[in-house]
Amino acid sequence: MNTTTDETNAKLLQTIFEISPLGAFQADLKGHIIFANKQWEHISGVTTAESMGDGWMRLIYEADMPLIERTLAEGIANNKEVFGLVYRIKNPLKGIRWVKVNCKFIFDAVGNALYYIGFVEDITAHQLREQMLQETINKLEQSNRLLEVSQQLSKTGGWEFNVLTGEIFWTKQVYLINDVSADFKLSYDNIMGLCTAEYLPVMEEKMKAAIEYGQPYEFEFQIHTSSGEKRWARIIGIPVIKENRVVSIHGAAMDITGKKEGELELIRAKDVAEKAARAKADFLSEMSHEIRTPLNGIIGIANLLKLDYSAGREYEEYINGLSFSADHLLNLINDILDLAKIESGKVALVQTEINIFELIHNIRNQFKSIAATKGVNINCIIDNNIPRKLLADPIRLAQILNNLVSNAVKFTENGEVTIALRLVALQNDRATIHFSVKDSGIGISSEFHETVFESFMQGHQTTSYKQTGTGLGLTITQELVALHGSSIALESAAGMGAEFYFDISFEYVKGSNLPGFLMNIPNTTSMEKKLKGLTILYVEDNLVNLMIIRKQLENMGMVPDCAQSGKEALAQLEKTSYHVALLDLHMPEIDGYELAAIIQEKYPDTHIVIFTGDIMVEVKEKLAGMQIYDILDKPLLPVKLYEMLHRIACNKNVLVEE
Repeated sequence: MNTTTDETNAKLLQTIFEISPLGAFQADLKGHIIFANKQWEHISGVTTAESMGDGWMRLIYEADMPLIERTLAEGIANNKEVFGLVYRIKNPLKGIRWVKVNCKFIFDAVGNALYYIGFVEDITAHQLREQMLQETINKLEQSNRLLEVSQQLSKTGGWEFNVLTGEIFWTKQVYLINDVSADFKLSYDNIMGLCTAEYLPVMEEKMKAAIEYGQPYEFEFQIHTSSGEKRWARIIGIPVIKENRVVSIHGAAMDITGKKEGELELIRAKDVAEKAARAKADFLSEMSHEIRTPLNGIIGIANLLKLDYSAGREYEEYINGLSFSADHLLNLINDILDLAKIESGKVALVQTEINIFELIHNIRNQFKSIAATKGVNINCIIDNNIPRKLLADPIRLAQILNNLVSNAVKFTENGEVTIALRLVALQNDRATIHFSVKDSGIGISSEFHETVFESFMQGHQTTSYKQTGTGLGLTITQELVALHGSSIALESAAGMGAEFYFDISFEYVKGSNLPGFLMNIPNTTSMEKKLKGLTILYVEDNLVNLMIIRKQLENMGMVPDCAQSGKEALAQLEKTSYHVALLDLHMPEIDGYELAAIIQEKYPDTHIVIFTGDIMVEVKEKLAGMQIYDILDKPLLPVKLYEMLHRIACNKNVLVEE
């Protein structure tokens, strides 16, 4: 009887499984499937035969298997009649699917679990929607957090005014800008009450135009907070129009108190500066007239007296003294006026074609006789590579050099003054020239290097020194060099002479003015890919130089490793051996000298080549003391680089193409 009943129940259970719209199965307490319906095949993507026993377990997503095992064990241990869980399976046809399983244990008469049955539902679509919803919620929460932080940092808040209902919404930051609490009643009248009286009509006019005509607006106004503080704010309003009428206004409010106060302070400072500048200009104009007018008379009379010394030789000394003093005063006035023009931005360069060689020699000749009386020799050293004809302002360029040479002669006794010009670069129709005026005079102590270019200051601050001056020459020189887009530098020490130097770039006039050998620079195409076998490390902290030389090395067939500091170079040397190390001298932390010494000690097979713009004799002597003789000067001709590297490659038996 019991057997018949069990068989009847089993058939009934199978019939229920077959007609169920859900996947259904029967499993023993080990989780082995005894029976599964056709709907299970549709959900799992495998046949019932493949699912029998523990076959279905191979479909489980690995990460979810512990959950299934734990839930089944807890159900058996606790006699849990019904349990459910959600997990993932690997459908061979559809990929990863989410399923929801509800199970029920079947017990015998004494309460022992015999097996369990389960109904399976594919909830993949629902699960994906839930995930998307949660991701959207997370992103929205993140956006809100970021918005709040950005509003706080920028002191900007958002607001909205519903024109139809009168409702107003503020973000948290708008409450902070207006210094009101969160329970502040947001009404049109209350908000208008925060605006200071002088800006209230503007606010009302802007709002009216936005509501009636849909006009957006942006303006700045002042508010007074509940604590009595006055703040500046900028408000932006954008009307939203539907069915030809404004339904709401969206906008932003920004606290611009700091910016506005800064602007107002700048305006006040500008007014003060303009008044001072006008007063200074008026004063200089008046003084120029009042002083130069009588000086013109004095100088004119002195010149007339020089024509007739009938009054006696003793008066010649008086006349010369008179002329000297008048000229000195005139130079003083000219210096002051030049400085005033420069400071007011009224000096502009007038470009014309000049012969730079003639200009320099004329300046030398101008001071030659004065210098000779003091036993001072004036030398000129001009790089023959410099184009003869440049486009420049001869007056201002001569003024720069005249000031420097004049000072050099003035503060040198029984020595020499050297005017030197060196070509730094010649490219893109421009010639960059390094100017230097060096003397062997009394020098300038380091304590005065910072102040020597200041107005009415002199670097030779000794009461016993017989020379005097206005203290404006170097100030004007510095400003004129700056007008050329450059800056002037000083190297000097007390008793060791002084050198003032600067670089200026000029457009040059193409044609026959270029020295002949510059017109016949070897074609770099003849060097292409000839040094493929040579390995090289190039160390240079100037990115422009780094880029240029790297390209030249690549053109010659090398694949250079580059480093921008001595530390980077040493790290490269630890990993790779190189035939050549091409080193710049002037680098921070580890300079070229120190780096070269380390390479000589640790990597003696690496040949060192120095690449530097420092062409002083002392540099070459110091390098020779380190037994380094291969030096390339900046600016560099590619053929020079190629010739040196070709020679090194041959010495190292590196295969090169001829």
